Amino acid sequence: MFAHLPIALAVFDRKHRLVLFNPALIDLTRLSAEFLSGRPNLLTFFDMLREQHMMPEPKDYGSWREHLQDVINAASSDHYVETWNLPSGLTYRITGRPHPDAGIAFLIEDISAEISLTRGYRQEIEITQSVLETLEDAVVVFSQLGHLTFCNAAYRALWGDETEATISATDIAEATRSWQSSCHPSPIWGDLREFVLTLRDRAGWDAEIHTIAGERLFCRAEPLAGGATLVRFSPMPCGIVRQCRNVLQSHA
Repeated sequence: MFAHLPIALAVFDRKHRLVLFNPALIDLTRLSAEFLSGRPNLLTFFDMLREQHMMPEPKDYGSWREHLQDVINAASSDHYVETWNLPSGLTYRITGRPHPDAGIAFLIEDISAEISLTRGYRQEIEITQSVLETLEDAVVVFSQLGHLTFCNAAYRALWGDETEATISATDIAEATRSWQSSCHPSPIWGDLREFVLTLRDRAGWDAEIHTIAGERLFCRAEPLAGGATLVRFSPMPCGIVRQCRNVLQSHA
């Protein structure tokens, strides 16, 4: 039944002796079939994992034994889930749960590929954010629900949003109200709110805005993956007339 399960399974009875395991347990833990067939108890099982460097190395043996007892207690009450970062570079997810007749079952899953993918994705995000931070244009990104998820230093300098707490609590409605209060009247603010929150297919658009301080800005709204939206504010080049269109005209 469990022979082809890629997740390793180890079931211990009420006396904490191993009574059931599958081939994946041998593959993932490198413990021999002979050792496992000898029905080791829980402490011996985990001790052997430690000796085989198949679990994080404890700081000292005394605390290790205390930790093992905590693991057993948590698994007995269905509260044990832990991630092991192994010396080999592998990452395992360990789950412990009660088994019938007061036994305990442990599931061991190799999540190395998942962790690697997540780390790679985070690294890509960090690189993208680093690039956006170097831009002279003010850039802000909103989620599909309209929450502000990223803005660069140029954006904070342009609109005076200097604190992270203020930025993280901002949505598109609050942002456009702030922009609007610093600019001469323009019909684009409502259009921006609608653009950010719409669920239908979208095409990028742009418009010209004039700040009360006398600056002419080129505002560009672009759809991103996952329903997100990027809004970019660029200074209008001197002496160049740029043809900007607003959403009201495009919908006319």
